[in-house]
Amino acid sequence: MNPMCDLYKHQLETIILILFFLCIVAATSFLFTEYQYVGIFMIAFAVLIFVFLGSVEGFSTSYQQCTYDTTKMCKPALFTAVFSTVSFILGAITSVISGFLGMKIATYANARSTLEARKGVGKAFIIAFRSGAVMGFLLAANGLLVLYITINVFKIYYGDDWEGLFEAITGYGLGGSSMALFGRVGGDIYMKAADVGADLVGKVERNIPEDDPINPAVNIYFSHIILVK
Repeated sequence: MNPMCDLYKHQLETIILILFFLCIVAATSFLFTEYQYVGIFMIAFAVLIFVFLGSVEGFSTSYQQCTYDTTKMCKPALFTAVFSTVSFILGAITSVISGFLGMKIATYANARSTLEARKGVGKAFIIAFRSGAVMGFLLAANGLLVLYITINVFKIYYGDDWEGLFEAITGYGLGGSSMALFGRVGGDIYMKAADVGADLVGKVERNIPEDDPINPAVNIYFSHIILVK
């Protein structure tokens, strides 16, 4: 074994490890900052859902005729508003957790793919493909699992009142998509700010051309593109 090769390998792994931890810190900091504002939106929107749905029948607690079958009595509008609000919050929390797990998996996968790329494109592709598969199946399974549990728990109260159950469970999708929208838009804004900042600092201080891989911030920017897109 060549001691110089071993030294270079160790130095390279150390550099990748340092960059990996910096990416972890930056991604976690961004997510927690974003989730603080998302939490405010989630609470405010949950209150609006409860008020609007509950006021349809004047916050009535009495049973009413079902629209799909007038011979049956459906659950009160007030309780449907409560369950819709709960399902919205569950969907939002599930989306937030999925986003956090996805970011963790992506950052770990980037570091491992970079290390495996020394052995060839095939090795790096296998790591990246498997990591993407794990992330995709995990997030989809996470959403479906919580949805399945929510439907079965709600069904204990609603019974054969499918109209009320379906109306209550729609809040789950609204909550999940709302949080995903914030993550997408907020991530793109954060990415564009990093891109502009990297180009300005590189050009002004180091005379580095735009989007040059010599600039470390540009590499982080393109990593974020791969992660988000």
